[in-house]
This record gives sequence, C-alpha cells and structure tokens, in this order.
Amino acid sequence: MLSNKISTIIIDDETDGRDIMQTLLKKIPEVQLMAVCDGAESGIVSILQLNPDLIFLDIQMAGKNGIELVKELMNLQVSTTVVFVTAYDKYAIQAIKLAAFDFLLKPVDPDELHAVIRKFQAKKLNSLHDSKFDDLVKHLKQENRIRVNTRCGFILVDPSEIIYIQADGNYSEIILSSQKKEIVTQHLGALVEMLPGGKFLKASRSSLINLAYLRKVDRKNRECTLECDGEVFKVHISRDLIHSFDRILNS
Repeated sequence: MLSNKISTIIIDDETDGRDIMQTLLKKIPEVQLMAVCDGAESGIVSILQLNPDLIFLDIQMAGKNGIELVKELMNLQVSTTVVFVTAYDKYAIQAIKLAAFDFLLKPVDPDELHAVIRKFQAKKLNSLHDSKFDDLVKHLKQENRIRVNTRCGFILVDPSEIIYIQADGNYSEIILSSQKKEIVTQHLGALVEMLPGGKFLKASRSSLINLAYLRKVDRKNRECTLECDGEVFKVHISRDLIHSFDRILNS
C-alpha cells in the first residue's frame, strides 16, 4: 500500500452502484482502490486481508446489510473508517449511531465525495501528528532524557551520558560520553534543576560533574579527575566546595 494514498474498498451488491463509485474514486489521485466487493461476506474477507483506510459501504444489501457488517467488524475489533453509501436517507441516524465517518446519498455527488476525501485526509493528518507527539512524550518519559536549548533549537540529552558541564555566563558546554561537546543557551543553575539529584556535584560556580565518571580528587591542587572510555578530564574544584566532595564520597 502506498503510504501517501488513501486505500479504499467498495462494498455494494448492485453492479451500477459499484461501477459508478469505482469511476468516481479512480478520478481522485489521492485514492488507491484496493478492492470492489459485491456483498458483505466478500467485503469482510477483503477488509481483514487488506486493512483499508476507508470503506465505502452500501447499507441496503441482500443477505447481510451494511449495518450488520459494521457490527460484525466491531465484534471482531477491526478498526477502520466507514462511509455509508445508500439511496435511503432513513439510515442516516443508524449510521451516526454506529459512528460512521460520513454518509453519502445515491446518486453520489462528485463534490460531496471529494469533500469526504478531504475530511478524511485532515483526520488522518491530525491522527498522525497526535500519534507522533504521544510517541515522543512516551519516549522522553521512558528514556528520562532532558531537553536543553541550543542556538538553533534544542537537543535531547540522557543525563547518564553527561561527563561534566562547564558554564560561561548564560552559555554552558556539555561534554558527553560520546566525545561530543554541545553548547547550550542555558546557565548552570537551570541545568542543575533539570538533572537527577544525587548523581551530579558542583565542582565550582561554573562547573558540574557526573559522579559516575569521577576517578580521583586532588585536594592539594584542587582538581578532580574524570574518566570515560580511557579519556581523562581534569576539572577545577573551588576552595569552598572541596569539602563537599569529602561529604559525598564518604557518605
């Protein structure tokens, strides 16, 4: 199935109804007609096999009618979008109760059909955006990544990959375990609030280290040594914070 097209199925027990609908749909470039079915039974088989985006379904059919077909799809927990097509507008209320996407009266007006297609395109686009946003939020929650601003936008950073942060006023340089360095447009205080407590320690007013990478503290020279994948980093410790290292490391 082409992802940029709306896959459709026609289900109608009348030859004229199928032929007219098929002709109209083939004139719409955004639509891909997957199957044309002459009744409910063949329609259900095609729906289960092809999983179409949109079904144009006649209501008044011999044997199982369109409304009964939709009820069966509900029982099978098949999620699809149905447009009822019929010459009998008395079925409109039943269609609405069954949460039909739309309703077309025979003979089908081409303009009304185009309006249904446009309506579905808008629904599909909104659903896609909602789905992508939900996936993003879920992913962020699962990964516990933080969003930090850059000059051009933002990046997502896993706190466990931060070796240390060196700040300079309203800008900060984040040194990552991937050997990347990211310049972000946030001061150190803002970053501290975003990071998990107990895993980071301020070495000075302008630097913050990840304790997971701490290997050595030199009290005499007031510096600490961080190591990641064999690479060594030296970070200065301010006089008033040297004792905080003792408290943390001895706790």
